Amino acid sequence: MSNKTATELFSGTGANDNDVLFTTPNIQQHSTFTLMSSTGAVDVEVSVNGTNFATAPLALEDAGATANTTYVLVTAANRIYKFTGKFTRIRVVQNGATATAASLLCGQQ
Repeated sequence: MSNKTATELFSGTGANDNDVLFTTPNIQQHSTFTLMSSTGAVDVEVSVNGTNFATAPLALEDAGATANTTYVLVTAANRIYKFTGKFTRIRVVQNGATATAASLLCGQQ
């Protein structure tokens, strides 16, 4: 059994609109997520059954906004975003033509 308090890091790059930067393996042991795209913009899609992903991107809390409850669907480069929930898998997808690099930390509250 995996360590439920461990943090896992996933990252990837894309070159074209709708490229999948990465898809996590099963992350059911985690409930807190922190995302940063160092270049370009990305969407986050989630799955609860591990096979089918939501057709709309997840709303992410912009940790750099002046209000704690500012949510976005598409990230901006070099900003930190956070979200919580119980998911089986997470997929990060490039949004737009600008090449993208992104990282996702998965942990517990």
